[in-house]
Amino acid sequence: MHQANPLFRCASYVFSISLVFLLSVSTAIAANFGHEDGIQWQPWAQSTFAKAKAENKLILINVGMEGCTACNRMERVTYRNQAVIDLINQHFIAVAVDAQARPDIGERYSDWAWPATAFLLPDATQVFAMAGNKLPRNFIPMLDDLVSQHQQGTLTPDPNSPYAAPSQPVDTELTRVRDRVRMQLDRTYNEKTDSWGRWGINTEVVGPRLHHLYYRAHLYDNAELRKMALQVSDSFIRALDPVWGGIYQVPIAPEITQLPDRFNKLRAIPEKRIGNQANALLAFSDAYQLTHDEKYRRAATEVDRYLNDWMLSPNQTWYANQKDEPADLPHNWWPQDYWLLTTDAERRQYGIPPIDHAVYTDKNAEVISAYARAYEVFKNQEYLTRAVNAADNLLAERMQADGWMRQSVDNQQMSADQRVHPHTEALRPFLRPQAQFGTALLDLYQATGQARWLQQARTLADAMLTTLYDHQNNGFFATTPDDTASLIPPRKPLEDNALAASFFYDLHILTKDPRYQPIAEATIRAVATPDILAREGKMTGKTALALEQLTAAYVEFSVVGAPDSPVAQALYAAGMDTHHPRKLLHYEKPGRYPDLGKPVVFICNPDRCSVPLFTPEQVRETAATFRAGATSL
Repeated sequence: MHQANPLFRCASYVFSISLVFLLSVSTAIAANFGHEDGIQWQPWAQSTFAKAKAENKLILINVGMEGCTACNRMERVTYRNQAVIDLINQHFIAVAVDAQARPDIGERYSDWAWPATAFLLPDATQVFAMAGNKLPRNFIPMLDDLVSQHQQGTLTPDPNSPYAAPSQPVDTELTRVRDRVRMQLDRTYNEKTDSWGRWGINTEVVGPRLHHLYYRAHLYDNAELRKMALQVSDSFIRALDPVWGGIYQVPIAPEITQLPDRFNKLRAIPEKRIGNQANALLAFSDAYQLTHDEKYRRAATEVDRYLNDWMLSPNQTWYANQKDEPADLPHNWWPQDYWLLTTDAERRQYGIPPIDHAVYTDKNAEVISAYARAYEVFKNQEYLTRAVNAADNLLAERMQADGWMRQSVDNQQMSADQRVHPHTEALRPFLRPQAQFGTALLDLYQATGQARWLQQARTLADAMLTTLYDHQNNGFFATTPDDTASLIPPRKPLEDNALAASFFYDLHILTKDPRYQPIAEATIRAVATPDILAREGKMTGKTALALEQLTAAYVEFSVVGAPDSPVAQALYAAGMDTHHPRKLLHYEKPGRYPDLGKPVVFICNPDRCSVPLFTPEQVRETAATFRAGATSL
């Protein structure tokens, strides 16, 4: 992962957060955006950039999210410091962006983690960016230096500015690109922490990398990779909150000993986002299907308890996150002291950490997919019901007439939230919510066997091709152009495009629609250039999965028979029970396959098909023979 200027960079996202715990105080001051006594925050808009150019002022871009500990601390300590306020209001045009409400901008600055702070010239040329929180004593000299250099005309373009959409696609063999991404992930794996981090797993972002481990372990029947994957799943168990359930942001690995005493007691960064919970459900589902160890079922139950006791909205979707501390935390306490309290009553006497009541389509889609997968493995009907209810309500509320999904819609609960970053809706399609929700629709289609989910996925895919796809150079743009497009180069984000490629790959297999067939490979080739892969480093889990799909090919389980037939349902259930990461499962009418007078299963990949399989036992036995048999890991 790219790091900002070494003079100011943080070692990592986790390190920046832990440093904040050591150096900042825990005060609860509400964000005060745009008020006369605070920083005059402006929206991300062409008029804002025009104002900077007209006044010849530097632009400060502050990108973060609710529930981000470092973001909260920088707002409470640094951006409420009067000297900082005066300096920024006099010399800068300040822009605040919620990375979840605007995933296109959030992704653009994700190299610098949260909070990300970028500084631009009046013409929007980036000159510097930094990761993580800075206290006033560090931030003020930095601002002074930037102002001085701007006045002297000595600021130069930042060579690490966010990359624009590549002009040329990758033309090498995809197996070579795949092997490069594998190497990047393998090289950055930390055996001391059983993850890809210095301190422990980041439970919000590790999901695709973990699934990639399970995928490769199955593909090559490799015991070492399987062991690694299970160890990462076990790390999620260490992140469980024993009182309210749910997963913390980062569990500190047992091997990490050089921490302050108070940090050592909890051994976790106590942020709770629904992305954490989705990844945990997937981690426990994969581990249970592989081992049948009941500890993973119990852990999944704890995640489900938190999601539905604390994060469930009135329309059966999920709020974005819960912050790390209550408003009335005693002045001499750290957030860890609060979360170390061992009963519900003890915690409630100090208040409840605030909930961010925003409901984001992409994050809800992650939870829907996770519940669909958990239903497949644990056979808990409530898991499927939760996924179906959320998807139905999101479709009813957010799908537009031309087929794309809104990322967010204001709700009544949000009006009382004291936000770190202002929530600004944008009525336009963003790539990440479309690709993520499309994936969730296909997951529901396979979990239920109901064709309506597949039809909705096709509607969404067609909208993506109409609104976001580059029909000249391939790949998907992060969003449609707005009035800042002349200043900010359009971007085709690597990981979001990889997710879109996987979605279109699966959609083609399940629909056999030839329009979708070329999109997956063309999309990954449009973005997976050597320089972009090198820059993204370990943050390439979705890219790795897409490349595995395209090079290893699918394994299709087709149940030929009426979905309401008990025999067909038993065959379908056998397919669901099979641990097969490349599996695509669905019902089919006779046509491609013959009508044999009774329900039957055919298992096929691009090279061969099974004989007709009439019993669940035959399905399970035959599925085990469908591995690639490759020799390279």
